Amino acid sequence: MSTSRWVVVDDTDSAITYSGPWIADKGTLDTNGNFGAPYLSTSHGTNSTASFTYKFSGTRVLITGSLQFSNPTGATTWQCFVDNQSFPSNAYTVPENNLNLCEQDTLTDGPHTLMVNVAVTNGQTFWLDYIKFLPSANASLDTAAIAVDSTDPALLFDSGWSQFAPGFQTGKAGSKLSFSFTGISVIYYGFYDPSLPFDTTTHTAAYSIDGQTPVPFTVQVDAGSQTSKPSGVQYNQVLFTTGNLTAGPHILEVTYLGTPQTTPLTYEFLVIQNGTSSVVSSTTPAVTSGASTTPLPSDPSTFTLPGGTSTFFTTVDPSSTESSPTTTTTSAALSVYQSNMVSMFTLIIFVLYFLSGRNLRSH
Repeated sequence: MSTSRWVVVDDTDSAITYSGPWIADKGTLDTNGNFGAPYLSTSHGTNSTASFTYKFSGTRVLITGSLQFSNPTGATTWQCFVDNQSFPSNAYTVPENNLNLCEQDTLTDGPHTLMVNVAVTNGQTFWLDYIKFLPSANASLDTAAIAVDSTDPALLFDSGWSQFAPGFQTGKAGSKLSFSFTGISVIYYGFYDPSLPFDTTTHTAAYSIDGQTPVPFTVQVDAGSQTSKPSGVQYNQVLFTTGNLTAGPHILEVTYLGTPQTTPLTYEFLVIQNGTSSVVSSTTPAVTSGASTTPLPSDPSTFTLPGGTSTFFTTVDPSSTESSPTTTTTSAALSVYQSNMVSMFTLIIFVLYFLSGRNLRSH
């Protein structure tokens, strides 16, 4: 049995058909919010009436974009359709990238046509970042970009790593992550949570491809401009991009070179160009003996934000705390424990009553 990885379709993909007035942008939205830059730093925008369509084969599709301004006045609306059947869209009130504009997750497996109609009457801009979909098993993905989130069973974390929403982190020198893949390039995304150590040390990790000379990189997110600890969690941060590789199978190895006092190395997801979409079915990534395995949330798609959800390839709810799953589990265990104690107490009373009755009869 296999499970599919998401296919990522950038807004610049020639298979997307745009109708009406659209502009292509690169870099303008990179510093918008704390959910990272748009994928590949590109977006398509319109401030009028326009639409786009995209054909795919799969079981689930999601459209992602950006909002530039808080509580926009006037109207910026979008209507989403698959095979001419509409499905709900999400509204937002905060400026942010990687917003889930609309999602359809109940499609029959097979070919579909996505269409999004946009109407802007307030002089602002509707921004499309990317489309992603879960592909059919027989879909042609020879040139596709494939997302590998932190729950993927092909990821091999050694015992120095621990799960830390929305992915994994390590502060142990020499800790390694290995990943076998097929493709021609890899983009590695991390995150930063202000509860973790922070400093401005550079080159505290390295990656290698197929055992070649390690390439150092900086684990600090947004290293070019970050001089103080971020006040909030920073998601979807590119830590390194490999050069072009020969097409075919490869092994990526990532090693942490810092200390428990320096900024840790984090893992959120990878994007593989010309990758494969199917992996061996599993609910958790492979972690070698000794690693901490605090469970991550189960849905690899959504983030809760005021006025809607944000999405990329990871699992996180910034409005909640990591203790919530543990609290729920503990409460359930406590209920069972209390129930068992009541049952045991009742049994003891019954036995004592039975024995006392026998004693009375014996006299």
